[in-house]
Amino acid sequence: MKNQTRFPLLLILMTLLLTGCSNLQNMAKAQKPQAQISSVTVSQLSLTEVTLLAKVTVKNPNPIKLPGVGLTLDLNIGDKKIVTVVQPDSSISLPAKGSRDITLPVTLKFTDLYRTVSGIKDTSSVAYEITGRINMKVPLLGDVSLPLSHKDTLPIPQLPDVSLQKISVQEASFTRLRLTVDIAISNPNSFALNINTLNYQLSAAGKTLTSSSIKPLKLNTGERKTLSVPLSLSLSEAGSSVLRLLTGKAAVTYTLNGEMGIAPDLKAWNPKPLTFKSEKSLSL
Repeated sequence: MKNQTRFPLLLILMTLLLTGCSNLQNMAKAQKPQAQISSVTVSQLSLTEVTLLAKVTVKNPNPIKLPGVGLTLDLNIGDKKIVTVVQPDSSISLPAKGSRDITLPVTLKFTDLYRTVSGIKDTSSVAYEITGRINMKVPLLGDVSLPLSHKDTLPIPQLPDVSLQKISVQEASFTRLRLTVDIAISNPNSFALNINTLNYQLSAAGKTLTSSSIKPLKLNTGERKTLSVPLSLSLSEAGSSVLRLLTGKAAVTYTLNGEMGIAPDLKAWNPKPLTFKSEKSLSL
């Protein structure tokens, strides 16, 4: 009976010993995880800032779960570090023999970019690099630091230019003045622009001449269009002093200002109303 009792105990002990040896062998073969920035996409873009979504893919070749220590990403333009993003270690862990994607938003304010890096305010794009490290705890290896790097080009949207070009007299009499106002609109960006709304006001010497709007139009990359807008002024509407001023020999300062709504060919665009102002001294 004693031998019969001893045999199952020996079997259990041998099983535990073999299992422990197997775990020790697995730990002895511990491998470093692998990490990379697998993609970077633009999630939001406006004239003031851009938000990038950086996806970090981490693979664990080990048969045990690995806890994370921390993840840091830096957005660099040239040799300047512009933005730093840190992910707390509490939300980072890797399953055994598995992988995980960690997505971090990186928001860059263009004012910070212009203040830190000179000479790029009027450019439509800029080269950038995201660098960083993710730290993991690996048995026998201790704390392991995995480097990360990604390079690409970042769009920098520019405000469309709306400017007053010239004003031509079509008809002039003692009671009425018919004019043609040429307004130029140009797109300095590396992407097309849809101008959905454009409301403007034209003034001369502080006196409002007209307020109106322009039909929606599309501007391709780098395209410039000139619109000729008819304007008719009567003595009763503008007043005799204004008509004399406009038809006199002296140059008059004209002011064109207003608001427009644009929709670039970018899915991530965050629409906001944009204002513009243009002044020009002209003699009719």
